Amino acid sequence: MITKGTAVDSLRPGIEWVMQGEEVAGITWLTPDVEPLTEAEVAKEMKRLEALAVTTEANRLATITAARDHAASLGFTEAMLAVMYPNLTP
Repeated sequence: MITKGTAVDSLRPGIEWVMQGEEVAGITWLTPDVEPLTEAEVAKEMKRLEALAVTTEANRLATITAARDHAASLGFTEAMLAVMYPNLTP
């Protein structure tokens, strides 16, 4: 799950800040001269990061499936895969 903090870090990388409560308006920017964020900007970034996470996970699973299928076509059994390539488990 993507948090507001993760979104703020993504929108303002390398910037130091603290947030009181859950509202973006409660952010205190510790780095000087930082353009404040709006709740809408953070919400949009949260959605973008969530979509990116979903796509990344789908790609990871597709890669694992392709690798397992290839290994199976070479005659590897499930037991062999589990021992030799434990990272190829979904």
